[in-house]
Amino acid sequence: MLDTSNSSFTPSSNSNWHNSVSYGDILKYRFPGLGQPAAARPATRACLVLDIETIGGRRCAVLVPAVPARRPDSAERAVTLMRQMEYRKAGLEGPTRFPIRSRLIVPLGHDGFVASQTTGTPVIGKLESSAFERMNVERARLHALRDIRQDREQDQRKQRRRPQCGQNFSVTRRGVRRPIPMSPAPVARSGS
Repeated sequence: MLDTSNSSFTPSSNSNWHNSVSYGDILKYRFPGLGQPAAARPATRACLVLDIETIGGRRCAVLVPAVPARRPDSAERAVTLMRQMEYRKAGLEGPTRFPIRSRLIVPLGHDGFVASQTTGTPVIGKLESSAFERMNVERARLHALRDIRQDREQDQRKQRRRPQCGQNFSVTRRGVRRPIPMSPAPVARSGS
């Protein structure tokens, strides 16, 4: 799936590809498989660069592995390339799906990137037009979820720091909240 490419994409043959790679690029990386031991050398597979982030002063790529797409619709969040024009421009040979849940953050200087012998870079293609837009929808969703999570964490920190003046007790909920059971109806007594 990765050895040959019919893509019209031509990466620059410069060895400093680390600075020019951006989201939407497809590249080769030794992405670990599910259940594979850490010491094993994973096989090379195509990966979508979902985002570029700077973590600890290093540029890192958020990678999503390519898997064959058998059906156009799937219950999970994914960027799917089903039309021949889309996957050929991305440097892929067949219908491909990039499941968003299988993300991995990798420094761009990592030795798992596999450079092509002809171009000297691991970049094999790029998402274009509607596929690029579908990827941006997923990126926006992930960024929004991250922002919401950060806002909640900040709110929780503020609440913990706020002084609790005049309170000499704390409320702890244990278990599931259940309504109070209704009292049984009074029984009519005879003979009174």
